[in-house]
Amino acid sequence: MGPLRRVSDAHTEAPKVDPVAQALDQLRHAGANPKVAHQTRHFMYVPGVKAAQEVARLVSGPGRFVEVDTSAQQGYWLVVVRETLVVTSEAMEALRTEFEAAAHPLGGHYDRWQVDVADS
Repeated sequence: MGPLRRVSDAHTEAPKVDPVAQALDQLRHAGANPKVAHQTRHFMYVPGVKAAQEVARLVSGPGRFVEVDTSAQQGYWLVVVRETLVVTSEAMEALRTEFEAAAHPLGGHYDRWQVDVADS
């Protein structure tokens, strides 16, 4: 048996958490069926109201409710997109790509998403 190496907590990386898998686990834990559509909310921060309105226009579409509001980030406006869909890794990655493509050229960024529990 060889010597044991001490592993420092400062040098270990936290395991990467898949946000979609985590959301699906939370849905199951709440008693919801993760295979049915749930309302998702996506948050983008954009500098200036005109740029935020342009992002809202770019991401608007059938089945989406888009709103522009003030935000806690000074100088930024919040664009919130609500859409009901079945949460999958593919769907969430496609939405992230779309929303980043809309916000980034106008100086904004896609921040995060949330999922609400629907009656199953």
